[in-house]
Amino acid sequence: MQPVDLTFPSLDGRMLAGTVHAPAGSPLGALVICSALGVPRPYYRRFATWMAARGVGVLTFDYRGVGGSLAGPLRDDPATLLDWGRLDVTAAIDKARETWSGLPLWALGHSFGGQSFGITPRGPDLAGAIVVAAGSGDLALYPPALRRLYQFQLGVALPIVTALTGYVPGRFGIGADLPAGVVGQWARWCRTPGYARGALGLDATHYHQIDAPMHFYDFPDDTFAPPAPSAELRSWYTGARVTHRTITPRELGLDKIGHFGFFRPGPTEAIWAELRAAVVGDHTVGHHTVGEDAAAS
Repeated sequence: MQPVDLTFPSLDGRMLAGTVHAPAGSPLGALVICSALGVPRPYYRRFATWMAARGVGVLTFDYRGVGGSLAGPLRDDPATLLDWGRLDVTAAIDKARETWSGLPLWALGHSFGGQSFGITPRGPDLAGAIVVAAGSGDLALYPPALRRLYQFQLGVALPIVTALTGYVPGRFGIGADLPAGVVGQWARWCRTPGYARGALGLDATHYHQIDAPMHFYDFPDDTFAPPAPSAELRSWYTGARVTHRTITPRELGLDKIGHFGFFRPGPTEAIWAELRAAVVGDHTVGHHTVGEDAAAS
C-alpha cells in the first residue's frame, strides 16, 4: 500500500504531521519511529516502506517545529526538547497504538529518539524498543577533541547564530532548521552531568521503569554517539532486557555508516531483518552481538 500522510494532536493539542506505512495485508507487527534531532520523517521512508512490505505497520512523524509539523515562522516557535519527548513522542505512541490496537507496539529511536523513551511516560508501555546510534549527550563522556568541538559549537557558535536569526539553521550541521528553544535546551543538557537525567532528575524520567526487551545498535565511526556516551545511555535502562550490537562498516562491506547510514538501503537490510524479526516475534532470527557480548544494563 502507498504511505498515507495524516495529522494528529500532541498532548497539548498542537498538530503533528505523520505518515502511516501500512502492509498490504493484515499487519504482523507495529512500529513507531522516533526521529533523530533535526531529521524530518521522510528520511526514514525507505526503511519504513521496507518494513511495511514485510508485514510491519510503521508510523513516522515530525516533532513540533520540524518538517510537516512546523506551524508559522520558526523563529516564533516555542518548542523545547522536553516538549518533543514528553508531549510529541507520547502522542505518537498513542496514535500508533490506536492505529494497530490489536498488536504489541514496538518503537525505534534514532539518536534523540533513543533518549526519548525514558522521557515519555509511555516508555514503560512499549512491547519493546530498538535504539540506533544513540548515547547520552553529556559532553564529559566524549573524547577530548570531540568534546572541545561540541563545546564550541553549542556554547559559542550556536548562541550567536540563534541571536542573529531567531532559530538554528540546519546548514550548521544539525540537519533541518530547528527552533531555538530545542537547541538551547539540548545544549544545556549536554553541559549538565547526566544529560537529561541530570537536568530533569531521576524521579522525572522513566528509564528505570522500562522492563521490555531493548536492542541497541551503534557504530564505531559515529562521532555523535561514540562508545562511552552510548554505553552510558544503555546503563540508564536498568530494568530492560538489553542486547547490544556494535556494527562495523567492514562487516557490511561499506566504507562508512556513521550516525545516519543505518537507514540507507543496501547492505544494512541484513540488519533491518533482525529488527523486523524482533517486532513480529520471529525468534528464528536471533539478535547477537559483534565486538561486545549482550549484557543486561
